[in-house]
Amino acid sequence: MDVKYIIADSGGSSTSWAIVLNNQEVVFIQTESLHPKYALSISFSLSALKSKFGKMCVPLYFYGAGCSGDVIQKQMEALLLQVGFSEVYVYPDTLAACRALYGNQPGWVAILGTGSILVQYDGIHITRRIGGYGSLIGDEGSGFYFGKLVVQELLRTEEWEAEWTKLFQSRAHILSKLADPDAQKWISGLGAETAKMDFGFLHERNAELFVELYCLPVSGLNEISFIGTYGFEQASVFTRVFEAHSIRVKKGIASPVKDLVDYHRMNEG
Repeated sequence: MDVKYIIADSGGSSTSWAIVLNNQEVVFIQTESLHPKYALSISFSLSALKSKFGKMCVPLYFYGAGCSGDVIQKQMEALLLQVGFSEVYVYPDTLAACRALYGNQPGWVAILGTGSILVQYDGIHITRRIGGYGSLIGDEGSGFYFGKLVVQELLRTEEWEAEWTKLFQSRAHILSKLADPDAQKWISGLGAETAKMDFGFLHERNAELFVELYCLPVSGLNEISFIGTYGFEQASVFTRVFEAHSIRVKKGIASPVKDLVDYHRMNEG
C-alpha cells in the first residue's frame, strides 16, 4: 500500500485504524485496545502491531483513552515509535471527539460512551471539562451508568417481568454478579444485554441526569454535539432530552475515526 499517514482511535476495548493512502483511499481495520493500562504493562507485546504496520514508515496520529497527561503521551509516543512509524503524535480521546465533531470550529461536546464527560472546545484546544469523574462517583449519561440504573431498578422492584427473570435469574444472582471482580464490566454490558427490554424510562432518566448535572449549570450552553456508542444508540432519547432543555443537537456520531480522516485531510500542510 502507498500509505500517506495513519490515524488511530483507541478506546478501552479496541483500536480503530484509518490507513490513509496517497490516492485518497482509506483502509479501516480494528485491533486490540492500546489503552496505556494495557500497552504500557510489562506483559504487552508489540509483535502484532509490527506485523501490521512495521513496514509503514509514515506518521501516526494516535488518539487514545487514558492519554490526557503529558507523561503518558510521551510514554505512548516512545512505545509506538518502536513499531516503525516515522513520527508519532499522541492526543487524548476527548480531542478526537472535538476534532471529529467540530473540526476547527468551537463547540460543546458530550462524550456518552462507557463513561461520560462534557467538554468545551475552542476550535484548537479543549478549554473546559465538566464531569469525567469515573464510574465510582460519576459517569451519569453513560452506558455504565445505565447499567447501574438497571441493577437498581431490579433490586428495588418486588414483582419482576418474566423477561427479567429469564436474563437475570434472581436478586441473589445479581448480588453475586456485583461481588464478582468483573462487576464493572458486567454492568457496562447491560445496555446490550437489555436492548430488547422495555427500559426506555431508564435511558430517559440517564439522559436527564447528564443534562441536569453537567449541562444546565453552564451559562449559555444552547447547542451540543455528542459522540459514543451508548449515546448514538440512544440518540432519539438524548436528542429529545437536550431539546426539552432548549439545547439544540448539532450532530451525533458513534465513533470519531471516519470524521478524523476528514479533519486531517482538511488540515494537511
